[in-house]
Amino acid sequence: MLPSSPHVRNVYVEEDGIVSALRSLPPEAARSTLCIDSTTLDVEVARTVASEVERAGAAIVDAPVSGGVAGAKAGTLSFLVGGQERAYKLAQPYLLHMGKNIIYCGESGAGLVAKICNNLILGVQQIVVAEAMLLGQKLGLDPEVLASVINNSTGACWASSVNNPVPSALPGKSPPCERDYEGGFATRLMLKDMGLATDLAESTGAPLPLGQVAERVYADVISEDPEVSNKDFSSVYRYLRVSAYPKHL
Repeated sequence: MLPSSPHVRNVYVEEDGIVSALRSLPPEAARSTLCIDSTTLDVEVARTVASEVERAGAAIVDAPVSGGVAGAKAGTLSFLVGGQERAYKLAQPYLLHMGKNIIYCGESGAGLVAKICNNLILGVQQIVVAEAMLLGQKLGLDPEVLASVINNSTGACWASSVNNPVPSALPGKSPPCERDYEGGFATRLMLKDMGLATDLAESTGAPLPLGQVAERVYADVISEDPEVSNKDFSSVYRYLRVSAYPKHL
């Protein structure tokens, strides 16, 4: 798992990269090699890399993960897998050591498409959860009460029930907001994923009105408070609280 597209391209296809090493192997050794890449990156870059690896004789899957830091610690991650079915079957036993749900999404790049769509939803949800929590507090609701209502009603979602951005809103749980937003999914990575989604939408002509606004919000969060770049993306709550409601919360 690498940070983003340029790193994957460099590791695999640049001089002295993985593809070069595969080409130097005896054919049988190359055919017995399996590459699993869990980076969330540009779909076309992933497909180009996969094509190069396969031409060198090896198998490869894109297998981005979902489940967050908590899922990684508990071994309950979901792996969203794209690639040839033979490669998926080779990868599945290894992925089961790290995750609970191994989902075959289709050919090369399909796992990434699924992950990007999932994170598009998550990125938008986290912002609106922050907005709702701020609005409720402004109108006098206790954050624990409001979170309980949301989590037991039609607004229920991971961004509220697990990653609620308000300290003390989830008694007995320890979301990143309880640690000054440390230890979660970095805001800069969510911004990267929102950018991947908007790029795909532009290339396919898919409408993405909320996604485009959410991308701008995360960009503004980092621009106005660079410290949150590496903090959990639920820190968007802190940004909205300070920028929108400085006199009340």
